[in-house]
Amino acid sequence: MKIYVDDGSTNIKLAWVEDGKVKTFMSPNSFKREWSMRFGESQGVENYEIEGEQFAYDTQAADAEVTTDTRYQYSRVNTVAIHHALHASGIKPQPVDITVTLPLSEFLTSGNTPNDANIARKKSSVKRAVDAQGATNFVVGHVNVLPESIPAGFVKLGQLTEDEALLIVDLGGTTLDVSQVKGQMSGITMTYCDPKIGVSMVTDGIRDVMAGAARTRISPLTADKLLISYEGDAALLTTRIFDATQRAAVVERIKQQESVLGHRVSDALERFSGYTHVMCVGGGANIQAVIDAVKQATQVPADRFFVSGNAQYDLVLGMLNMNEEINDENAEG
Repeated sequence: MKIYVDDGSTNIKLAWVEDGKVKTFMSPNSFKREWSMRFGESQGVENYEIEGEQFAYDTQAADAEVTTDTRYQYSRVNTVAIHHALHASGIKPQPVDITVTLPLSEFLTSGNTPNDANIARKKSSVKRAVDAQGATNFVVGHVNVLPESIPAGFVKLGQLTEDEALLIVDLGGTTLDVSQVKGQMSGITMTYCDPKIGVSMVTDGIRDVMAGAARTRISPLTADKLLISYEGDAALLTTRIFDATQRAAVVERIKQQESVLGHRVSDALERFSGYTHVMCVGGGANIQAVIDAVKQATQVPADRFFVSGNAQYDLVLGMLNMNEEINDENAEG
């Protein structure tokens, strides 16, 4: 079975074809070292072992393993996170072939050629065996590695002519990957990656202010939930922060960090020119401050600016669409 995996720092996104239908699944990252105690007949797999180390999936762990770092891409917890997503997705444990991605800074050398060493390292990392407590294990066979951001624009690029170009702005939890790709996937003009620009700039700020003003340590996953819901889910803020003044401080910090993030993304785009269309993807693509900053920086007409309603799935669905079409072409040949 073929599984396409966007193993981002905040969430693992899966896409696969089952019974002729495309299916997707998202699994948040929140893992701590050592196993968790399970009560009764709790559902799902939580405890894992890899190369003699134990990890547990725990959404409340304030000391959860750091995944907002490029090193996460090759770490044991990354491999565990992929297996946890597979178990949680409902896919029957079986041998699987996996396609994953690497940030452009890791996938490409300084000369814009594939970094064979990093690609081989990623493949070896994903192929490590993971034991799931109380469950049948998935066995990873073939691993394919693609560059981040570019597959997300695959469908849109097919609608453009070779004289047009799409600027793909992929803002994830850890990295900003930007690619300028010619229509019809006829060539890549330029790529750029900054491993220090990501949604973690906002969530780290939330954790800091929670630890200070609210005197509460929270997990990275809880910080992400607060970011997603702070404008429309007052109940979550109230549950976590009893004092209204402290809640206001958290909201103010979120807005400040979102504004800073937007400025950083805008500054990164100054090095690009000559594109005709712009597409925002990734976990940070729907942050309004980021959308406004990209629009201001690129100045493309509204009908040439694209943000999907579910931008977190754009990359993994693009991976699936790109590979399935390649396979169809090979079959026809």
